[in-house]
Amino acid sequence: NMGGGKIPWQDLKYIFGEIMYGGHVVNDFDRLMINEYLNFYMKEELLDETEMYPFAEDEKGVSFVSPAPTSFEKYIEHVDKNMAGDTPVAFGLHSNAEIDFRTQQSNTMFNTLMELQPKGLSSDGGAVSSQHIAEATANELLEKFGEKSFDVEDLVRNLDEMGPYQNVFIQEMDIMNVLLAEIKRSIKELQLGFAGELTMSEPMEDLMNALYMDRVPATWAKRAWPSLMSLGNWVKNFLDRLAQLEEWMNNPSEMPKVVWLPGLLSPQSFLTAIYLVSHGALTSFSYNFGASYCCIS
Repeated sequence: NMGGGKIPWQDLKYIFGEIMYGGHVVNDFDRLMINEYLNFYMKEELLDETEMYPFAEDEKGVSFVSPAPTSFEKYIEHVDKNMAGDTPVAFGLHSNAEIDFRTQQSNTMFNTLMELQPKGLSSDGGAVSSQHIAEATANELLEKFGEKSFDVEDLVRNLDEMGPYQNVFIQEMDIMNVLLAEIKRSIKELQLGFAGELTMSEPMEDLMNALYMDRVPATWAKRAWPSLMSLGNWVKNFLDRLAQLEEWMNNPSEMPKVVWLPGLLSPQSFLTAIYLVSHGALTSFSYNFGASYCCIS
């Protein structure tokens, strides 16, 4: 403001928030956020060495104060000197908000380092290649899951009654069958590639690298439950899920006394089944005894 007159803050906020930048924003909440930032910064205190980081007074050693009125070059020098690195405090967030970002960044770095390490020799000089490790893992997995499958059609034929609980567990079995089929298909295909009977395709190489790196292959994860586990822990978790379904399959007409909800791909379906069964019981009670269901609720 070289003329020394009053700065039109309201006009500037409207130009920035509704025309120049806000005019490109279609979400009302995003525009509200932009206007709140402008209300925080666009004021007279901006020219009087005010704190630029929202809520920075709650953090120790984190601050960025606006400079006194000076030249453009001095402004650039002030920013370069006092804003050395990014911090969540600059966006009004707690410093702990950076933990998840740094964790992901570290995981990415170490995964990249693992992928870059030599895969032809082991640390003691032995000839252990990534293919040999992946092949051993594939054989082990095929041994564990090769005979695993649920005969859903035979189960449905032998059921005397199909209730909500039976529907939930049959749905779980159908999904598990799809996952088991993909695991066995992809491993057998990879084994044919190792034997030279098939040309190694990109999906097969991705599977081999995942087995070598102890990661859940993408084609398996796509058909499974959300998980951040390593492949070894994921397989153990998978076997526990299968064991629960196999236990129920031995007595499908009754609901198990104990159900491991996290072991279901759709636990909300089981909770809905509980609601339906209990609702049916209350409805039957009100019908037989003349009670109002809404009063019982």
